[in-house]
Order: sequence, then C-alpha cells, then structure tokens
Amino acid sequence: MKKLIWFLLTATLLFSYSCEKKPIGPISEKPSFTINGVVVKDMNTEKDIASFEVWRNDTLYNDAVVKVGNQNIPNTGSGLYDSVFVDTTFQVKTAYIDSIISSQDTITITFSFTMPDTFSTKILSDKDTFTVQDLPISVDWRAPYNADGYIIGVAKGDTITGAVLYSATVDSPPRSIPQEAFYKAGMGDLVTGDYWIYVVAYNKSFVNYPEIPFELPAGLPANNISGAKGTIGAGVIAKKATITLITLSQ
Repeated sequence: MKKLIWFLLTATLLFSYSCEKKPIGPISEKPSFTINGVVVKDMNTEKDIASFEVWRNDTLYNDAVVKVGNQNIPNTGSGLYDSVFVDTTFQVKTAYIDSIISSQDTITITFSFTMPDTFSTKILSDKDTFTVQDLPISVDWRAPYNADGYIIGVAKGDTITGAVLYSATVDSPPRSIPQEAFYKAGMGDLVTGDYWIYVVAYNKSFVNYPEIPFELPAGLPANNISGAKGTIGAGVIAKKATITLITLSQ
C-alpha cells in the first residue's frame, strides 16, 4: 500500500511539473517613431525640396528608407533625409504617398499629401518703397487649389538687423502685415531697409527644413501621422515680394 501511495504521489508531482508553463523571454515592444517632414516647391529658387527628420524611440535614426512617390530621399546624417531637385519633381495638384520603412523592425509608416498649385503674390499698392505712414503693408494672392492654409513670413532682405519681423498663419487672402513687424523689439525704433515677404500655400501642414528663408509661426497643424508621432505636410512658396522701408526724410 505504501508503495502504491508513493507511486501515485510521484506521478502527480511529475504531471504537475510537466504541465507548468515554461518561462519565456521578455516580449520585445515595437519601437516608436517620430517623423517631421515636408515637401516644398520653391518658386524663388525653382527647386523642389524633400526633407524629413526621423527618430526611432528617442534616437535620431539613419537606417530608414524614405520615399516620396517614386523618389528615394537619401540620408544625410543625424536622422535627416534631405534632397533638393533642380527639376519639377513634384507635380502641382497631385497626390503623393510618403513612406518610412524600417527593415530591422519590419515596419512601414505611410502618409499622404497633395501638392498645392503654384500662385503669385502682390503688394496692394502701386509702389514698393514705403514710409511709416504707409504701414501696415497689405498682401494679396489668388487662392490655389489644394491649399489647407497659408503662411506669411517676413524676412530682412539686407544686413540691417533688429526688426521684430513677422510670421502668421491665415485661412484666406488678403492679409496685412502690422507695423510692429518693422520695429526693434521693445524699443519702438523703425528699422529701415529691404524686406522680403513670403507666402506659402500648404497642404496638411508645414515644418522647418534646412535653409528655410523665413521663420515659421506657431499654431500650424501638428501630429497628423497615423502610426507615428510627428508632423508632415507640403507647400508651395510663391515668389517673394520685396519692399523697401525708408524714413520720411529720405
């Protein structure tokens, strides 16, 4: 009887041990990606630009494959994928699909945009030289196809520095540039000289890229990528308008 009891106890223990779940290794989590990118058609340089910054988790990532339509955008280091095209690479009023591929993670992130149409801007005045009495400056343009919004950026066109300058998002033309844009910050002194006025028609959004000729305003659409963090968009930069601001005595 004792032998039978011992046999049954041993068999139960062995069966219980064999049915236990074997320990498994830690489950690897999919990495998170942050992508900020823009496709630009600049009518001032007559060049098309594609520029993307890619982060994998919290590290700049240089091992992705970045494509816009059928164009591969090369990695230029520090997580930047950047290319300047001297021909008309991206057609206006045309939809494109971008993709960020990480082979090591078997992940493909896709997003789309439609390139806005080209357009031109004009100063609502019959002159291009202004005094303080002529301020503010009004700018107008024809609303192009596929534009979700517009950016106005004012940059200093010469070596004189100190102006506050100006950037803003607007929903439709026209727009006035306030006189405060042409004064030194906190000093109330008019800064004379040449100013360049840029207008961008964007689709989805617009982000910074190397050699952007103006500052971007706050409040642009953000975080518009499904499956990743970050912001993408496309835009056409119209040929800049140039004005000269002088004092009354000139």
